[in-house]
Order: sequence, then C-alpha cells, then structure tokens
Amino acid sequence: MWCALLRRGSKYLALWPDHPILGAVFPENRVKYALCWGRRLIPPFIAFILLWNFVQGGGLQGVSFIYTQKVNWPSALLCVLTLLIIVLHGYYWAGRRAALPLNPKLQLFYTELCSALGKTPAPVPTMLDLAKALHSAVNTLSPERLQEIFNKL
Repeated sequence: MWCALLRRGSKYLALWPDHPILGAVFPENRVKYALCWGRRLIPPFIAFILLWNFVQGGGLQGVSFIYTQKVNWPSALLCVLTLLIIVLHGYYWAGRRAALPLNPKLQLFYTELCSALGKTPAPVPTMLDLAKALHSAVNTLSPERLQEIFNKL
C-alpha cells in the first residue's frame, strides 16, 4: 500500500509539466523543485551524520566502528530517519494528491483541455488524469493555444 502510494506520487510528479503559469496555480512545481534538491542534498547529509557519529564516538583512533556506535547510534539513526522521511513525505503527498478527484472548476478546465487535445475525458477525473492531459498539452499544442487554454484557469 505505501509503496504503491509512493510510486504513484513519483509518477505523478514526473508527469507534471514545469510551466510557469501552472506554478502560480498549483503547488506541484514547488514540491517537485524541493524534492529535486532533497534528492541531491540529503545523501551527503546522511554520509556526514554517519561520519560525524563515527568520529565523535572515538573513531579514527584505533577503536572499531561497532564499539563507537554503542552510545551514539540512537541519535544518528534518528537524524538519518528524519532526513529520509522528509523526501518520502513529498512523494506520499504527491501520491495522495494524484488520487484526489477534481473540483468542479478544474473538471471544466480538464474537459476543455481534453477537447482541445481531441481526447475523451475520464468520467471521474483525478489529479493524475489532469497531469497526463497537461503533459500531453504542453508537448503537443502550440504556445499560443496553450496560453489561451491556461488563461481560463
């Protein structure tokens, strides 16, 4: 269940287009940007925490690694888990958001977007359906037509 939700969130954010007009209306662009930085910065922070824990526990002085971790491992584990949960929470949020049904205004926008693309809209559209439609619209429609459709948001 959790893995499917995280996978759906990852797929949803991968489909979501990085268009400036969409960034003003939807929070997905900001979440996508933060997760991109989180994927880059959190692994070095985790390595630093583990190395710092090793050095503070008496490492690099001939004492084994297992011995140094007896006192410090709970705090290091808590720091590492907190950093991992930050990134996982972004994908969890996106997975939950992908399953949300569209409100009436977005449903109208979704049907207009599908008609401009020549596709049939889903009977009960979700945010994931909107992301797929937006992704195909950004890739296929001309910038002028896209601007005209986005002005209706």
